[in-house]
Amino acid sequence: MDTYFFENRDFFANRIQELEILSKSARKVDSSDESEEVPDTAVCVRIRPLTEEEIGWDHIQGVLRDQFGAANIYEPRRKVNGKPDLNRTSFTLDHVYGPEQSTKDIYDDRAQELVQFVGGGGMSMLLAYGQTGSGKTFTVSGMEKLVVDKLMEENMSGKRDIHMCIFEVAGSNMYDLLNERNPISVLEDPFGAMQLVGVLEKNPTTSDEFLRIIDTAKELRSTESTAKNEQSSRSHAICRIRVVNKESPNSPEGTFLLVDLAGSEASADTQHHSRERMAETREINKSLTTLKDCIRARALWSIGRGEASQKHVHIPFRTSKLTQVLKSAFDVNNTQTCKTLVIACINPSILDVVHSKNTLRYAEMLKVPVPKAKPRPYDERIPTTWENKHVQAWITKNSGKPPINPLLLAPRENGLQFCRLQEDEFVGRVLLTPGVKPEQAKLLYYKLWALHIDSRALMNGPAAPNETKATDAALKKTRKTKAIKPGMFFRLNEQDIKDGVEILMAMGVDTAPKDRESDEVRWICSVVRPAPVTNGAYELFVAKQRAIDSKRLNDEVKLEYDIHTRYYLIKGS
Repeated sequence: MDTYFFENRDFFANRIQELEILSKSARKVDSSDESEEVPDTAVCVRIRPLTEEEIGWDHIQGVLRDQFGAANIYEPRRKVNGKPDLNRTSFTLDHVYGPEQSTKDIYDDRAQELVQFVGGGGMSMLLAYGQTGSGKTFTVSGMEKLVVDKLMEENMSGKRDIHMCIFEVAGSNMYDLLNERNPISVLEDPFGAMQLVGVLEKNPTTSDEFLRIIDTAKELRSTESTAKNEQSSRSHAICRIRVVNKESPNSPEGTFLLVDLAGSEASADTQHHSRERMAETREINKSLTTLKDCIRARALWSIGRGEASQKHVHIPFRTSKLTQVLKSAFDVNNTQTCKTLVIACINPSILDVVHSKNTLRYAEMLKVPVPKAKPRPYDERIPTTWENKHVQAWITKNSGKPPINPLLLAPRENGLQFCRLQEDEFVGRVLLTPGVKPEQAKLLYYKLWALHIDSRALMNGPAAPNETKATDAALKKTRKTKAIKPGMFFRLNEQDIKDGVEILMAMGVDTAPKDRESDEVRWICSVVRPAPVTNGAYELFVAKQRAIDSKRLNDEVKLEYDIHTRYYLIKGS
């Protein structure tokens, strides 16, 4: 096909221009075809420019970005009668970056928020995938420099500790690139987390030192000459950066995973490989397939998170060593939220469009369409029905003192998006409000989830918002008729309040001899006082007890113990 292309080069170049002009005039944007991005996963395409060598060989660009943000592939073919023709295939992903856009443009648009997320105690992962020679390592190297500059900038010095390690995954083997390629292993601890055993971590204090360490690791990475690239990466290189907040020791540490995946190869590129190289290629393709399955499964789970009908999602991370190392980024049981950015790197030459099409097909499979559901009418008891104004009103009402700024916690999120925020991201946003402590942030998060969990029982019913007061009154009436049992909480009437104690927990019936004429059963109750941290939390004092008539224990309060804050919270508040 290469010889056939050069014989008809002018035809192909002119035909591509004609088809691009026709597509601009014929294509219309249909809003019904637009889909939302998966909340935690973005899949983008980067088309690199033609190299000087390719231009010197009279290559033309066969992969173009159109004005609608799609990647168009023009594949040369020969008709049955021998005449040349083109096949056009279009791929639409979250974003397509053309040859004129730099790594800095991609960083500003997509990766900068990942760095900020890591700084707040979250987890981010950036993966570069593509054919060998498509610019993966160039893209990751540029991203590493920009990420390092941001993490090590002057206003962050002294506030954070930065720890980093770099290693490669080659088939089922792993090597430490900061320790003379010493073999390392990955083991699962009793809590289900994957731990790197034998890896050397370094603690750079300046950007220059950090970048020198990265350059040293690159020299030890495994590369081989291929038909497409003289120094093709034959292993997956992973740079793990841990960010520890010294000002808040209890805050979760942030983690950034920058992954330069091994270059993929088609079967035509491996026909001259040795047996060892063929086995190496099979391992690479196997790990890339498993990675795709894990990313897609995680994205499917992310879409359904917060829904009452969410189903179990199996993530096959144990199938390859690469996905075992990255398990924390896929694990749906991980307490840290992970934001993932996949950059599919494309060689634009028309002679490589077969590889480019395979890369875009791979990337397209990572993009999970977000289903459009019929919106449910607003119900103040169901957070997933809230608009942004309702979310901000709820934050203002329930945040306690000092008040939490709703514009910092939920600037644009609706109720469903608000419920999808995991604890670390939620707390990180709350702490942006001056004077707020982590305990207050966690308490607000637990309040939201208590309300969200209780609302699931209402999701199957058509109850309207105006029924809320009547329902609450009925519940209160029902509670008053309940029999008293040990462990129940009760709110006292004003005349029974002593020393500011409004709530008691029933411990047991008072069996002491009666010194009065009344036959009313008396209960021994322990004192419950408001916690000093914030509103809505209570602390139980078992040793401080009072005896009180059962008839005065008629207003039950639903409190449940929270193992994180070690306080009692009002259920459903």
